[in-house]
Amino acid sequence: MPSIVHETVIDLFRKRPTLAATLIREQGVALATHDEVRLESESLADCKPAEYRADAVIVHRAESKPVLGVIVEVQLRPDEDKRWSWPVYLATLRARLQCDTALLVMCLSSKTARECATPIDMGHPGWTLAPLVMGPDHLPRITDVAQAIAEPELAALSVVAHGRDPGPAGQEAMDVFYKAAPLMADGLGKTYADVVLALLPKVAARKFVEGLMALGTHEYKSDYVRQWVAQGKAEGKAEDIILAFRTRGIDVSPEAERRILDCSDADQLSAWFPKSITADSVEELFDSE
Repeated sequence: MPSIVHETVIDLFRKRPTLAATLIREQGVALATHDEVRLESESLADCKPAEYRADAVIVHRAESKPVLGVIVEVQLRPDEDKRWSWPVYLATLRARLQCDTALLVMCLSSKTARECATPIDMGHPGWTLAPLVMGPDHLPRITDVAQAIAEPELAALSVVAHGRDPGPAGQEAMDVFYKAAPLMADGLGKTYADVVLALLPKVAARKFVEGLMALGTHEYKSDYVRQWVAQGKAEGKAEDIILAFRTRGIDVSPEAERRILDCSDADQLSAWFPKSITADSVEELFDSE
């Protein structure tokens, strides 16, 4: 069963099929001239008896004729089996469309990207498949607000790839998204704020939320963002409880600390906090539940 993170990335390509072409060009590959780009069936079942299904299939057409078929695969971790199935995907799609094909692999970690980029030796002289891999080190950093508005999916990926950088580059990627999001068509700013939060590591995601909330605009406050804010408040209360005990010289065992930090019930945390100031032990806190 594909994970939520996996499906979130693929949905970017389903919403905007031209994203695949943009990323392929980033790899220095020239594309055939075309006047149409559209999604096709992901099923690559022409080979029997096994059915092969890619994450997404995007076809570029010129005068209604296919000129390039792109297989998009999202890899969250290395998978040795893909080195056997990816060539099948390409060969099957090539036979179906009777045009050139390309394999674009999206990775959220540099380690996975490096492993997925390893050329696949097909065993036939001169036939080696080199996947086009886009990882955090390859995704472009969007620094222009106008481009972010025009290509919101790429802007979201820019934050995912570079927002984890605690330095100026990461902050700039976030700032560009903040400025562009209210101007993105069809409310995509709020939608892709959720996408970014789902894909960023926890520390970077918290920084991203803080930036959204600092703007003071309600447009970004989707359900997912509100959940992050609520979680942050709960964690703050939990940390205050632990600090209160330790300030009073009362030991907090690792087990008790984890129990307090894992509590997401705001009412329970609110009830615990006054007792953390007067209780003689952490156990008294839990006895009061």
